[in-house]
Amino acid sequence: PPQRLPGSPQPVGQYVPQPQYSQPVQNYQAQPYGAPVAPVPAQYNPAGFAPVGQKPKRFDIKKPDTIIILASCILLLVSLFLKYYGLNKKRTTVSVATSLIKVSTGWPYLINIVLCLLFLFLGLKVGVFVMSILNTVWMILVVVINENVIKENDMTKVITRGPGFYISIISSVVLLIGGIMILVRRNKEKSAISAPHYAIPTM
Repeated sequence: PPQRLPGSPQPVGQYVPQPQYSQPVQNYQAQPYGAPVAPVPAQYNPAGFAPVGQKPKRFDIKKPDTIIILASCILLLVSLFLKYYGLNKKRTTVSVATSLIKVSTGWPYLINIVLCLLFLFLGLKVGVFVMSILNTVWMILVVVINENVIKENDMTKVITRGPGFYISIISSVVLLIGGIMILVRRNKEKSAISAPHYAIPTM
């Protein structure tokens, strides 16, 4: 060991060099002053961990279920003004509804149409589905009751069914299909928003 000279300071300890650790340095390219900054993708939050769910549109005319509901409501509205029942022979003792809008049974159809369209434009998909079911139930009741009255009074050969009769049935069935479709889309959109999505943040 080296000899210490008299009067020299007492060494505290021997210096041991520590290993140097270098951290990776990212290569950032300097942007000139005033240069546009690349926008952050809208589907990810600033932390970069999970995509931010976008709320679907309340009313989307491009969706098939929306088109079906609009078309069926318009068709059902037209059927209210068309001939529902008629007489194939002149009978003074028999009176029939020439159109649904002229009798009390036609007004629930009109109310269902207005509420269904209102819920559709407001984005209340459950309301559209409920109104489509109520409209279908009312259509079945009207048809079954009227047909039973015709059979019980033996007027099958006297009464004729006009275009309003068939169009109201077809449009009600199509409206129910559209209500089911829009409810299925609502459930899919709701599950897509609530489901967690994770992504590894890039350095």
